[in-house]
Amino acid sequence: MTPVVGAQSTLNFGYILAELAGLSFLGLGVQPPTADWGAMINEAQAGIVAGAFLPALVPAVAVVLAVVAVNVIGEDISDRIGGDVA
Repeated sequence: MTPVVGAQSTLNFGYILAELAGLSFLGLGVQPPTADWGAMINEAQAGIVAGAFLPALVPAVAVVLAVVAVNVIGEDISDRIGGDVA
């Protein structure tokens, strides 16, 4: 039972993080003084047209790396506890 809960929790973390970044990108998340990856991508959106990709690329890559890292760690913990979650 524990491996299933751990695997589901890590998958849910990825979904929640992506939804939080998406809402912040749309302006429905945290307010501007607070740092948030979605808000950072939104602020850098105008720079993409001008050719400045790095201010938008860094927070986007951070979101992807955070989700992948948590999923890999969660899968490793699930395997160590003992259970193949298919």
